[in-house]
Amino acid sequence: MALTPKKIYEDLKKKDIDKLTAADLLIDLIEADLSIDTRLECIEILKKINLKHKKIFSILENLLISDSEPLIRQLAANTLKDLFREKALSPLKWALEHEKSWQFLLTLTSIISEIDTQKAKSILLDKIKKIDNYQLNKSLSPLFKSKEIQSFSTDKLVEIIKNYIIINYFKDILKDINYEVEKGFVTKLNLSFINKELYGWKILQNLTRFINLLNHLTSLKLRDNGIGKIPNSIVSLNSLNYLDLSHNIIDKLPESIGNLKSLEHLNLRYNNLSEIPNSIGSLRFLKTLDLKHNKLTTLPDSISKLTLLEVLDLHGNQFIEFPNSLEGLSSLKKLKLGLNNLEYVPQWIKNLHSLKKLGLGGNKSLSNFQEWIDFLPPVVELNLYDNDIKKLPESVGSLDSLKVLKLPNNQLTSLPESFKNLIFLKKLDLSYNNFKELPEWIGSFSSLEELNLESNNLKTLPESIASLSSLKILNIILNKEITKLPESIKLLQTKGLQIQK
Repeated sequence: MALTPKKIYEDLKKKDIDKLTAADLLIDLIEADLSIDTRLECIEILKKINLKHKKIFSILENLLISDSEPLIRQLAANTLKDLFREKALSPLKWALEHEKSWQFLLTLTSIISEIDTQKAKSILLDKIKKIDNYQLNKSLSPLFKSKEIQSFSTDKLVEIIKNYIIINYFKDILKDINYEVEKGFVTKLNLSFINKELYGWKILQNLTRFINLLNHLTSLKLRDNGIGKIPNSIVSLNSLNYLDLSHNIIDKLPESIGNLKSLEHLNLRYNNLSEIPNSIGSLRFLKTLDLKHNKLTTLPDSISKLTLLEVLDLHGNQFIEFPNSLEGLSSLKKLKLGLNNLEYVPQWIKNLHSLKKLGLGGNKSLSNFQEWIDFLPPVVELNLYDNDIKKLPESVGSLDSLKVLKLPNNQLTSLPESFKNLIFLKKLDLSYNNFKELPEWIGSFSSLEELNLESNNLKTLPESIASLSSLKILNIILNKEITKLPESIKLLQTKGLQIQK
């Protein structure tokens, strides 16, 4: 019968052989270069025998330092730690200094920390002193100078080394990597577009494994990487306040997204989301939520719990009505609902007292401005591009807080008299309409800085346009009938007016 690790262990339990003989036989099998599974089993049994003999230390040391199989090296390291503890630190230190595999380096660091003695801590400190990364060194220098790092726990030192190992792994694969470090910990990491790098897929493949080791991250960007599912490790990052997962192929958010209690900014634009989980309401510190260009038709009621939310982008989804859960967003300053299928604006929008910027362009069925203009709160920016608006009602003059008004690609031919009440306008976009002329009172907008008249049917510009003393940009491209500008406008040109024609 062939000698096997199992047979050796059975003979030992039956007391047919002693521990030292069993150890010798197991060492012979390990050195016979048999299959990995057999060698691993031999090491496991050496651990069970619990014999602290120099022969066992020697074979484990050799395996740790020179074996070609990562699993063998890893088990040898663990067994050295369990059987020999303090004595194991010498070969473990050597391995920590010479090992190339980032995965095994992470394991080695944890094994050394488990010994948790002053000598183990010294090894970790020595490793940190030898870090060859400029940004990490710069952040650690004050800690060494003040000797603050001496008071760090073993766990904290291990975290610093693991941050270094992971960043080195990134740098080996990527040409360039954008990150920031504070006190030895990576706090900001940008891995956007890395799937376009030759070996960027390796990092994405290991994302789940390493990302939760960077648990001091406050900002993580993973834009445009073909990610279909959010790794669970991301939602364990308790310090995260900025998360960018835009331009991916994510079709579902996990309920655990609500675990990101510190999150303030969440960017999910250009994905395939058709619903948002109720747990989104747990992100009580959220200030911006970008859901532009997804497949949403509704939002959960829990959205109303986001009382600090200031910016919400729902542009380019499939809403046919305003989500009622928005009514309670008392801090909302900017709301984009353009390019949906909205048919009306609800009266409760006037209760959004903080709302300053509103985008409703590209909703063809909202063309009857007259029916809902009175509901609007005093916004400073209003975007109504491509709404099939044929005529502005006189009530538009009541929006006298407006500083930016965008009305491109409609069917306007004139402006109502009340329009001149909008005295705070700084930007006015009337491009791609059907204007043949502008009223003389257009010159009364003394605050106007940009006037876009591109692609209309204008033949002339009124002389009063020279009274626009703040005007910096005037766009009259694709107004073929305009052959000559008013002489008075030359004065504005001497003051820096740019005319695009």
